[in-house]
Amino acid sequence: MSLRPFKAQFPTNPKEGDEVLIRGTLKEHARCFSVNFCLPRPTEVPPHVSPPYIAYHFKTIYEDQGDGKVIQNFKNLEWHAKEKVSDNIWHTNRNEAFTVIFRLHEEKIKVFGNDIQHNPDYEYELTMPLEEIDTIELWDDVKEVKEIRFCYDKRNAC
Repeated sequence: MSLRPFKAQFPTNPKEGDEVLIRGTLKEHARCFSVNFCLPRPTEVPPHVSPPYIAYHFKTIYEDQGDGKVIQNFKNLEWHAKEKVSDNIWHTNRNEAFTVIFRLHEEKIKVFGNDIQHNPDYEYELTMPLEEIDTIELWDDVKEVKEIRFCYDKRNAC
């Protein structure tokens, strides 16, 4: 079981090109945290239990030595067996505040550390319908969410 310190409901169904910006801080000696784009949680699933349907799981793991890694995955009742593991290039100092932007597309999610003025740091192919995502959950060592912004106006990026 993972701690789930923060949950936010999408104000409207996400569409192609929408963005989500999250700014926050981590607990002292953080080991990991994740951002999860979830489909509706069945009423019988308690809040402390991982939802059965997660369209996108973006997890940052910090190592005592080195920069750590990023794991990308999805959950359709069970976690997908082939998670995508990459080097952590977006947020290497767990003691500093983080800013992460997720750009949503029908086929994939693009992830940007700090701003969108560069190529995406990560990309992940979606297997579940984008428009069915209704909630974002932040898990594990998140201390504080300072800002979460849902950007639907494509002329004004996050």
